[in-house]
Amino acid sequence: MPKFDNYYIVEFRIPIRVDDVDNVMSAVSIANRICERQHGFKPDNWYARVFEYSVGEKVVGHVKEYFYNPNSATSREITKNIGHHNDLVSRGEVPADIVELNKKMIEEEQEID
Repeated sequence: MPKFDNYYIVEFRIPIRVDDVDNVMSAVSIANRICERQHGFKPDNWYARVFEYSVGEKVVGHVKEYFYNPNSATSREITKNIGHHNDLVSRGEVPADIVELNKKMIEEEQEID
């Protein structure tokens, strides 16, 4: 059981589970060490997606998603992607449908001009 109610999945093309931390930057740092020690590579300058999960009593499962830029001192929370994806699923659509719709709208605008 993790030390805190939440745990993080840091994705450097392979998912690395990190327990016993309470913030994104610590999770990325530990994931870097795990990659180097267990998998033989050091992702120093890699961008990463970080998924926060909870095993607490109030919320269980996926909580938040973050983007980590190795050239920045902080990470940023991604909110639009999760909400947008959930809206698509609730309407029975998939992201590919939206891409096609956007292309069609752009083509129609160009025809008008």
